[in-house]
Amino acid sequence: MLSFTLSLPTTLTLGPGRLNELASTPHLPQGKQAMIVIGASGNILRQGYLARVQGLLTEHGVKSVVFDGVRTNPRTEDVDAAAAKARELGVDFIVGLGGGSAIDTAKCIALAAAAEGPFWDSMASQKYKDVKGLPLVAIPTTAGTGTEANNVAMLCGPEGKRGFMHASFYPALSIVDPELTRSMPPRLTAITGMDVFFHAVECFLSKARQPLSDMLCLEAAHLATRFLPAAVDNGDDLNARTAMAWASTAAGMSLTLSSPISQHALEYSFSGFNHESQHGAGLVLLCRPYFSRLIELAEGDEETSDRLLNLAVAMGFGAGGDDEEDEHPFLIALEALLEAVGLADMRPEDFGFSEESIPQFVEEAMKLTGMRHFVNTPVAMGEADVRAIFEGVFARG
Repeated sequence: MLSFTLSLPTTLTLGPGRLNELASTPHLPQGKQAMIVIGASGNILRQGYLARVQGLLTEHGVKSVVFDGVRTNPRTEDVDAAAAKARELGVDFIVGLGGGSAIDTAKCIALAAAAEGPFWDSMASQKYKDVKGLPLVAIPTTAGTGTEANNVAMLCGPEGKRGFMHASFYPALSIVDPELTRSMPPRLTAITGMDVFFHAVECFLSKARQPLSDMLCLEAAHLATRFLPAAVDNGDDLNARTAMAWASTAAGMSLTLSSPISQHALEYSFSGFNHESQHGAGLVLLCRPYFSRLIELAEGDEETSDRLLNLAVAMGFGAGGDDEEDEHPFLIALEALLEAVGLADMRPEDFGFSEESIPQFVEEAMKLTGMRHFVNTPVAMGEADVRAIFEGVFARG
């Protein structure tokens, strides 16, 4: 029997060239000064995206200041520093410009700027329960996290990497211009694109799923399988870039409508351990042993088994042969996708991960068993399962 809640308050503009509308859109939050949040790598400056956004805001009558301290796997101390600056300057709204790290940080800054106190502690104590953050504009330059379409933000703090949800994290306006993703090199395109794929797969399998998330997930999984290889092979293929931009946004919506499952929780052990590692890469490292284990645990679970076959079909693979020992169609489709985007040979050692750290990875993952990732996993996964998955990651080395 259907039972769900639907809330999609973000005004979303998607299409090539749509960034230019920032100068005239009636959906821009009210105010005369914005803080633009970008990454610390300098890529947003080198590509000219920062100057372009500042110019468009100026045309709209909005001055801007810049916070350029966002690191890979963003940190709570950076949020606190930027929020204090925003309060000091009387900023009216926040603009997140960049990949998922920049936009997630912008979400947290927008909320933290509306109330005194450290962000991490305030979240833990539910201080923000009734706080309305500053309005947010999201302008993604990657097609990966889909954070422009949901109320979720990832942040690293004293207890590791955690996902936070808050009503104020929904952007007031998101401008998704696929032309901005052309600057991504092939490997980053592949890694962020696999993040899109796993968002779709996990939310489709999740116990928190609903009819709208199902449609979005199957669409995103199909588009990622069809167009990610093309975007990796030719970064200037605007058709492929546009398809991946929509796939990312659609899967991002599903993170609110449904929920990721424990594959994401296990990955937080990786990126929490090494802040320089990439989230999408961690998901790729985990995916083979994770879904092999999930398929094994789902034997006898007709609904989950059917959903895995539905995903395989969406990826262009049938239901498999009659031989019960044939590899599962979803695993075949997954392997083909990894090969097509050049990530099939990725190893944990490439990111500084060691087999000796498996006990630590397991310990960190098990701390999250009460969170929505484990709760919404369609099969029960205990510590033995988690350990076997991490061991499977290193067994390929």
